[in-house]
Amino acid sequence: MSGSNSATHWAALEETSLIWGIRLLVWIHRVFGRWAFRLVLRPVVSYYFLSGRVAREASKDYLRRLSEYCPELNLHAGWWLSYRHFLSFGETLLDKIIAWMGCINPNQVDFPNRPLLLELMAQKRGALILSGHIGNLELCQAIANLRAQVRLNILVHTRHAEKFNRLLGRGEGSATIRLIQVTDLNPAIAIELQEKIERGEFVVMVGDRIPVQGSRTIKAQFLGADADFPQGPYLLASLLRCPVFTLFCYPTQGRYQVHLQPFADSIRIPRKEPERQQMLEALAGRYAECLEMHCRAEPLQWFNFYPYWSTLPAQEHEHSGAEARQ
Repeated sequence: MSGSNSATHWAALEETSLIWGIRLLVWIHRVFGRWAFRLVLRPVVSYYFLSGRVAREASKDYLRRLSEYCPELNLHAGWWLSYRHFLSFGETLLDKIIAWMGCINPNQVDFPNRPLLLELMAQKRGALILSGHIGNLELCQAIANLRAQVRLNILVHTRHAEKFNRLLGRGEGSATIRLIQVTDLNPAIAIELQEKIERGEFVVMVGDRIPVQGSRTIKAQFLGADADFPQGPYLLASLLRCPVFTLFCYPTQGRYQVHLQPFADSIRIPRKEPERQQMLEALAGRYAECLEMHCRAEPLQWFNFYPYWSTLPAQEHEHSGAEARQ
């Protein structure tokens, strides 16, 4: 598949493979609080860190690239920083569950660009919100609670969504948030989403993972090297003909920050080449720059634990070749 980042597609990896461990941590948090959760979190994450070679090497590769691309951060990429990366992911899992249980305190959330959404709501207009695997997308719960009429439709990968719902023991995460489980966009889904936009609802889609099916990807520079990004968000935006925003939510200095920024008033993708390719590359490039900005702000909050870049360092090429020959 031309859009594959490596021999291992992200969808083949299990973000929540230690489902038993997460259930235990949730119970501990409910009974004893967050301090006990953090105490038990370390051995669980340590096991995952030591046993998950692919995820561990992907984390180290990302941190190495970020340290070289942003030397001013003074990151010391290696095992210890990667382990802290895993611990940060473990904390985020708890935040996800707390958010879906409706237990996020709105007073802990800073949302400076809240009026941008309120203005659209007043006009009864919807929008496409382009997010990514930075921090905690489930903080969208705080956005949905702005007013009762806010409706967020989050496009997610089917298997992971079902597993997360099973973990929570409930079929619906929120009265105002709907998970739309898809593996690839199709005309029926596009029509359904168009109807939602016309009703003034919001569609949320991540822009930093390639499709589960198909090969609609586009290359863009990310942290100094080419990476594959999905075309889907921009093709969908072109069909929906609605405003597009970027949205990233992550903790900073003990508070949750919601970063909402306009991306485009509307997107029109040409049908003919080479204009079509050029526009897709430009849009993916803009998104990659935005992603870089947030990775620079909070380096340990980007959670894509799979080989992300198409071009591996020479040493990794040799290692992969040796494995293939075995």
